[in-house]
Amino acid sequence: MSTKGTSRRMRRDMDPVRVYADGRICYWTGGVPGQGKRRIQRCGTLENAEAEATRLRAKLALMHGAQPEVFATVDAAFQAMLISMRKNKRPAGTISQYKSNWNVWVPELVGTTRCIDIELRHWSAIFDYAVQNAASKATVKSIARTVSAFTTWAVDHGYFVDAEPFGEPRRRRSIVKRAYNTAPSAGSDDVVTLNRCPSVADIQKFAAAFEEQYPGYGERLVLLALGTGLRINELLALRHDSIDLDTGVVAVTSQLDRSEPWPATVPPKGEKARVAFMWTATADVARSLIADSLKRPADDPHHGWLFPRYRSVTAWADRAGHLAGDATSNCDWQWTFHWLRHSYASYSLAPVQAGGFGLDLKSVSEWLGHSKTSITQDMYVARQADDVSRAYAATSTLPGL
Repeated sequence: MSTKGTSRRMRRDMDPVRVYADGRICYWTGGVPGQGKRRIQRCGTLENAEAEATRLRAKLALMHGAQPEVFATVDAAFQAMLISMRKNKRPAGTISQYKSNWNVWVPELVGTTRCIDIELRHWSAIFDYAVQNAASKATVKSIARTVSAFTTWAVDHGYFVDAEPFGEPRRRRSIVKRAYNTAPSAGSDDVVTLNRCPSVADIQKFAAAFEEQYPGYGERLVLLALGTGLRINELLALRHDSIDLDTGVVAVTSQLDRSEPWPATVPPKGEKARVAFMWTATADVARSLIADSLKRPADDPHHGWLFPRYRSVTAWADRAGHLAGDATSNCDWQWTFHWLRHSYASYSLAPVQAGGFGLDLKSVSEWLGHSKTSITQDMYVARQADDVSRAYAATSTLPGL
């Protein structure tokens, strides 16, 4: 009898999931009694508890012999994906967009969950969070692309034991659709108009703060960013022959590679070189930078580069981003460096009577490197408050009369 009783007790004790008559289940997260954490879950009824226990046993069984990656947090898996993308020289803009979407829209509750514990409810949590924080329709679609791309990569690299870790695709699409329909449509509040951009005085304050971080060049880096609309890594890749001072034309053929040591470069965002335009008001800034770049000895590795490395650091692209962040903090600037690009676009497109240059949409869109004019229009062009009265005055006579 003693042997028989022990056998029953061993069979019972080896089951990592216990079911109770009141609809509760108790299980060990390590998949074996005594391993991991002991969790209690209420399922309502005994029938529901039995069904959940069956699902949990199957899931816990998969843990034995599984790759160690499945026990990593989702945040850790996502960081591994970014590292892989950089090594494989994926577009820097795509990497930046994925990273931004993840950091802003994936709640901590999801990011700190182990890959093996991911379920449909975590997918719902991401889009519930987006809706609660007023994400736009475009942002909801962008979040979905980011999480879907991550899921595919993580499945392929052994972080998930299930091919559909976030649940059945149809239900995921339904959740995204519901979030998209709930999200606000693009409107005037989403447009980056002049009243949302830093003023010239604000930008000068930021330029002074950046000069303290990057002596000799910080101020000019900020002003050239404002006058060209280039991204920071595009600016850092400029050489003495990149800018035609007579016409203001800027050849944007590359940007610094964040994943490789300086002076490695990659094509600009969109994998396509473009021609940008520099405001005439910042021509003197460019002229001084070109002159300084050519004064350096021919055997100096920085000869010809408009912006030499800070203290000759190897990861110049990353360090420049940190310097920008330090300058932002030190002068209590409420924008990011990228808002200099927004300012270039907004001032270029705004009508003269509103304080801008009134340049044409098609040209500005091409200078910014947007794939479609509609992107530029939706982002930067808003209806003018006095549009009807101005139109009334402007159309008092027929054209040409």
